Amino acid sequence: MTQRRRFKAALRWGAAAALLSLILWLAGPQKLLRTLAGVDPAYFFAALLFSIASNLVSAVRWAHLARMLGLQAPTAPLIVFYARGITANSILPGATLSGDMLRGYQLHRMGNSLLRSGISVLFDRVSGLWVLTLMSLLAAMLAWSGGESLSGPVWGKSLAVAGVLAAGVLLPFAFIFAHWWSWLPVKKLVSLIDQCVEAMHALLGSPAAMIRLVVLSVGVQVLSITALWLCGFAAGLQVPFVTMAMLAAPIFIMAAIPAGLGGWGTRELAAILLFGALGYSADLAATTGILYGLCGLAQAILAVPLMMKRFSPEVDK
Repeated sequence: MTQRRRFKAALRWGAAAALLSLILWLAGPQKLLRTLAGVDPAYFFAALLFSIASNLVSAVRWAHLARMLGLQAPTAPLIVFYARGITANSILPGATLSGDMLRGYQLHRMGNSLLRSGISVLFDRVSGLWVLTLMSLLAAMLAWSGGESLSGPVWGKSLAVAGVLAAGVLLPFAFIFAHWWSWLPVKKLVSLIDQCVEAMHALLGSPAAMIRLVVLSVGVQVLSITALWLCGFAAGLQVPFVTMAMLAAPIFIMAAIPAGLGGWGTRELAAILLFGALGYSADLAATTGILYGLCGLAQAILAVPLMMKRFSPEVDK
């Protein structure tokens, strides 16, 4: 391992340790252990089923989107590719980036353009993020119109910690961008943008297919939010579904930030901050995030045999 890789590994583990320490400080180690010991297994199992269903629908959405882009993308193999991506997200650094790169590579191995395969994964993420954000905004409007309010003391503490976290996440990216700006491959970037614009035109050329894509994205997010909601019930965090839908977008987005390990740490911290701002206990919020992460980990373990198969177009078709 080179010195640079050792430094990056040390930085990642250091960030993960710092996040864990912050979560334990906010939630309290003893209270967190008691909450974990009291988890309701029935609610957790139901959450796992909804999480599995969410990923299955998400894989179907990706296959549909890839076919809209003119790629060879039968649904069954892409479900396998998506399952491998879940496992990669759990065992490799880079949050969802590792699994997304693997998905694009596998789709390329089926005879598709590597760039267009990668764009299909990018658009799949963007479509899901767009719908998730819109649903959270609509839920926030419903919650606030119903009188949901923030508790003052907890809100101040949550805002301060959120500011520190945001600075810690954004500063490394700012330094990297400043360092590599001088040799940014402008021509390649322009070509990539042109390809994305062309792909977007292909998507917009079929209104019926676009409607189906949106419906699938809504289905994915409803199932994911329901899984998170059930994880809350398993932990003892009984909140209205509309409140969970309101907070789901920032929690899921934070889990995708490569500041922790496979989403661990950032997701739990986001749950503590957001539910804490509404006056809920930090240990219940952290346990909810942990249980949702365990749903993903369980699926990653179930998909391990698929990772053992030889990656080849003949096998995956």
